[in-house]
Order: sequence, then C-alpha cells, then structure tokens
Amino acid sequence: MSRVPHLLREWPRIRRKISRPRQVALLTDFDGSRIPIQRRHDGGYASPAARRLLATTAGRGAVVGVISGRRLEDVEERVAVPGLWYAGVHGYFLRDPSKRFVSRLDATGRARVARAARLLEEGLTGVPRVAVEKKSATVAVHYRRASRRGAEYAGQLVRDVARRTGLDLLSGKKIWELCADGKVDKWSAVQFILARERRRNPIAGRVTVYLGDDTTDESVFARLRGVSVAVGKRHRTAARYYLRSPKEVRMFLERVCRDLT
Repeated sequence: MSRVPHLLREWPRIRRKISRPRQVALLTDFDGSRIPIQRRHDGGYASPAARRLLATTAGRGAVVGVISGRRLEDVEERVAVPGLWYAGVHGYFLRDPSKRFVSRLDATGRARVARAARLLEEGLTGVPRVAVEKKSATVAVHYRRASRRGAEYAGQLVRDVARRTGLDLLSGKKIWELCADGKVDKWSAVQFILARERRRNPIAGRVTVYLGDDTTDESVFARLRGVSVAVGKRHRTAARYYLRSPKEVRMFLERVCRDLT
C-alpha cells in the first residue's frame, strides 16, 4: 500500500472541509491516539490539554466522541469530558452527550462470552504476565508483557476457545479479544453515533473525522468517506492521512479549535 500524506501538511485543504463546527463530527480512539500505549492495559488518562480541546470542539457545536475497546465506564473516567459521545468495548455499549446509556449486547452473546472467559481463566492460570479481562460483550487476553513462549501458548488457547464457543476473534496491539457479535465493531459504532445525530439535528454534508492507531480502527478507515487519520503509522493502513504521535494529534486539535467558526 502506498504512503499516505501527513495530515498537518494537508491542513489548508482539510481546514476548508471542517471550518463549520455544526457540520463536523470528530471521533477518536483513546489508547495510542489520545495517549501513548501503556505497558499495563489499565494505565493512562487524557491530559488536561486534550480534555480542554475536546470540550472546546464540542462546545462550538461539533459532534465529538471517543470510541474505545476499553469498558465504557473506564474510558469515560479516563477522558472525563461532559457532552461527548462515549463508546466502550468497540461499540457494544454507548453513552450519548445527555448521558443516556445504550447496550447492543443480547443475553445469548453475554452467556457465550461468560463461558469463554471461564475457559480462558482456567487455561491461563499460572501463565506469567498474561491477563484476562472480562468486559461482558467481549473477553480480552493481554500479552504485552508476556514471554514469547507464554504469548504463543495464550494465542493457541484463545483460538481454541474461539472455535469452541463460536465467538469472533479480534486482534489488536498485544491483545486478543473474543467478541459476541462480529457485526459490532468501531465502524458500526461510528454509524450508530452518526445516525442518532442525524435524527437529532439533520444537516446535509456533515464531515466526519476519525483518528485511530490500532488494527481495530481499520474497519473505520476502510469505509469512512471523510477524514480518516492513522496515528503512528503511514504504511499498511486504509486511512487517508497519518499523524506521527498523540502529540501531533494535540497539534491537530489545536488547529481545529482555532479555525472552527
């Protein structure tokens, strides 16, 4: 895949697309896009500067949301900006700017994930630095800190449990995740948010900006017709633009706030 252009170098052209805030939707991943990747899966909070920029953008009338693989309550606590959309567990659970909760998980999916979690916990007991995280709609296995041997064993078990339970396997950065429904992903979360916003405030020509850094964000990059931005990579991505780091994400948000009219 050919290299994608750097977003800030294309800013004059991008600015013309997103200068009117009520016609903009700004959606972003959290880990790796808002903060650097942490060695522990439970680390990291949005900085005061990031919170201010997101709050300012939303306050000027843009739709602003954070879509994460983390649990909904977790990402809400780590971002802590009122008036935003929050989507947790890749879009299974959402809360809108008025704090109304939405679940896209049914009882059957919940039961299958619970069974998978039991199998994984039993099979991975005693494997050093491999963590099982239960999130109702998914169960995740984190192996960032594991040895090569431990990671290989965990990967074999995850694939076996996926076959036994019929769950969908989602791979991210040093994480495997078994999901209740393969149709629910970050792209479906983006669609859900935009559909709800169109009902509330139908505006023709809304431009959607999405920032992400993980393989789980590629489902959005591959389908979004707006401004898709891969953070930290410029190869092997379907995104239209890239930024090098969360620091450049902050620079981009500063320009958005400065130029929204």
